[in-house]
Amino acid sequence: MTKKQIYAAHGIAFKGGRILYHDKWIPELLKAGNSKTGAQVYTWSMPAGLHGTCICNCKGCYAEKGFYNMPDVKAALVRNMDIVNDDIEFFYNAVSAQLEIIGSGEIRIHAAGDFNTKNPVEYANTWYRIVKENPAFLFWTYTKMPEFEQLFNDLPNGNIVKSVINGIGYNFGHCDYIISTYNKLRAMNASVYICRCGIDKSQHCANCGHCATAQFVLFIEHSTEYKAEQDPAYAELKAIIDAQ
Repeated sequence: MTKKQIYAAHGIAFKGGRILYHDKWIPELLKAGNSKTGAQVYTWSMPAGLHGTCICNCKGCYAEKGFYNMPDVKAALVRNMDIVNDDIEFFYNAVSAQLEIIGSGEIRIHAAGDFNTKNPVEYANTWYRIVKENPAFLFWTYTKMPEFEQLFNDLPNGNIVKSVINGIGYNFGHCDYIISTYNKLRAMNASVYICRCGIDKSQHCANCGHCATAQFVLFIEHSTEYKAEQDPAYAELKAIIDAQ
């Protein structure tokens, strides 16, 4: 089947690389990955921060800086949020059709954003439905919303990484904080991984897979003025990361 036929089977018109949303032709919803995720990983994003789909406004949030502040990107993120808020069935059908076209691979839900939409339960359940119906894909995301931390736990191809760890704090920070948090989680026999992106600029999500499987994933703070390489604890943390 052609892309046009696949989209038509899901009740959506397709023409010239775009899909018809109500009376407007818009780009396909899932985007090929960026320099961090790798081109093989597709992503879905919405606005971050308190004025978007997050429940907090984290200091130095990467999803409110740089690339995400470009006018076209900001407009696309708002459009995505509006689609989820106004027509969740269109969202489900469009993503389902695109996944059928892609065939298999990895999907990062919320490269920017979280589940805090107009109807978060309906939105989260829609993603659950998509993940369950597409076993050829690995899906992962991060959330600060405790009510959705277990959303994908019963599905072999879905994983939600806790951005807020009960009794500890966020899953990102300076080197000494990451070392301390890593040791605490290991002492609890938890499945934990420290992302290599903080020490290896060539690392991509596409050649890793830990966010799709680990219970906890920790990140060196980025998108702020913090310079990890200048931290006295950097060498110790790098040794831990290299030994994983």
